[in-house]
Amino acid sequence: MMTTMMLSGGGAGGRKRILVVDDSLIMRNLITEIVDSDPDLEVVDTAPDGRAALEKVRQLKPDAVLLDIEMPEMSGLETLRRLNLRSTCKVVILSSLVANEDSAKRIEALRLGAVATIGKPSGGVSFDLKQKRASEIVRTLRRALDLPTVGEPIILPAGEATSDRAALAAFVDDLLAGLDTAVLLFDHAGRLVRANAAATRILRGCDVAAGRATIGSICGDFNQTLGDEIWDVLGGGESRPPAEADFAAPDGGWIPLRRTIRPTGRPSEPRGALVLIEDIAEQRRMRALLDKTMSPDVVRNWLAAPNEDLGGELREATILFADIRGFTSLAETLGAHAVVDFLNRYFAYMADVIAAEGGTIDKFIGDGIMALFGIPAPHGDDADRAVAAARNMLRALSLLNEQPDFPKLKIGIGIATGPVIAGRIGSPDRMNHTVIGNAANLAARIEGVCKSYGCPILVCGETMKRLRRPVKSRMVDVVAVEGQETQTPIHEVFVEPPDAADQWLEPFAAGVSAYLAGNFAIAQGRFANVSTINPDDPVTRVLAERCSQLDRQRPSVWTGAWKLREK
Repeated sequence: MMTTMMLSGGGAGGRKRILVVDDSLIMRNLITEIVDSDPDLEVVDTAPDGRAALEKVRQLKPDAVLLDIEMPEMSGLETLRRLNLRSTCKVVILSSLVANEDSAKRIEALRLGAVATIGKPSGGVSFDLKQKRASEIVRTLRRALDLPTVGEPIILPAGEATSDRAALAAFVDDLLAGLDTAVLLFDHAGRLVRANAAATRILRGCDVAAGRATIGSICGDFNQTLGDEIWDVLGGGESRPPAEADFAAPDGGWIPLRRTIRPTGRPSEPRGALVLIEDIAEQRRMRALLDKTMSPDVVRNWLAAPNEDLGGELREATILFADIRGFTSLAETLGAHAVVDFLNRYFAYMADVIAAEGGTIDKFIGDGIMALFGIPAPHGDDADRAVAAARNMLRALSLLNEQPDFPKLKIGIGIATGPVIAGRIGSPDRMNHTVIGNAANLAARIEGVCKSYGCPILVCGETMKRLRRPVKSRMVDVVAVEGQETQTPIHEVFVEPPDAADQWLEPFAAGVSAYLAGNFAIAQGRFANVSTINPDDPVTRVLAERCSQLDRQRPSVWTGAWKLREK
């Protein structure tokens, strides 16, 4: 017989402490809100990646970890493997990669010790998490932590030394002492038989005394992967080429390093292992600094070819410009400290969304954002990605605006597609990876007129042609940008399908067609019909007023294109 129990208090131990690990800031905030809604659960902290998560587990000792799989630096599965070696906390996987019962990632997660898996809604940023998974997340955590729950059951799933040898040994000691690279030599039984001074310096806090230390004592705390690699080489495996790794130091910190492992000894003798370790903390620090000023993809390209000249290349790309409406007056009202705080929160959310769609943030321009899709590497569907990012930016802004201490913001987004020159532009002493060209100029100008039309998102005609995935939209005008010969239609892309769209979008399109053909009186009639159905539509009001003006003062030549004068 199955007994149904109501949610109740967590018992004498108080609220169960949950660590949320996800590389998306928006996802961390959404999951935190979901978990904290349960009276028996609380999010004790969050982490953006596996390395940070392992450090927080050691410090905070949470009861459970809610862990994503797809993360930079250290994957969720590797984090899970290391957690189960040294921590007794329960791990629940929340990822779109485990939505299928038979998925390899789900099977591997359960094999590594996850107590349960939850399929996260697909997509870079899942704004429907609350509707689709909120109850499942809480229910799964409660069951994993042995709390009473309601609902469907969750399946948890050496010879005598000679003088020559002594001299050679002394020479080797001097040589090793002068190296900046750590050198560790292990015998066939995993005992450390030699280590230089650099090993003590780089592996801070670790006992690397020859004759006393072993593979197990050095690699015993969250460093089992390195230990397994050394044992594999000792057991006859191939050499391990240089690779970056993160070493968990005894003091709780992380040591970024690059390790190389090679076998030693003659074929007829038991095999040893030589481990070479380079300290790459400074490289990581420089990379982190660069990541804050440009896209990680661009940083990788720069570091891979640092001596290239400043020349660029002609590329097809989709450019997105976004800007906060009324920022100047808002800044005067809030003051400097509050402005910096809310801008940083706003940019963090927007950067999260743009990165989720494969975009590259070219620069922050005051309160504006310039993002590139197709630079530095094309995806084949960059127009779709840019439009999806724009729609998700508006959704993310809605989440921000719901926060009581955040000013209610409005933004405008302009998108254009076309050839641009991309590359390092600047002087030999100061440069920036950016793009220049008509598409970039057009995107900026389109963003500028979003306010005039009352549209949050405006997209050029070329971008609309490139879309592979249909979106609800309407053509609002044809414009001519000063300095560019080509006229372009501009389309409003809706974040969500508008109310009663099937009743008013068709007469609106008829009005636009009459307006472009120069039949201004007919266009006014069409727009009047639209206003009776959708009286709050700003675009209809703008075009109706323009048609009235043009009907009174007809231009000598009408090409159907409105000259953009906004900067």
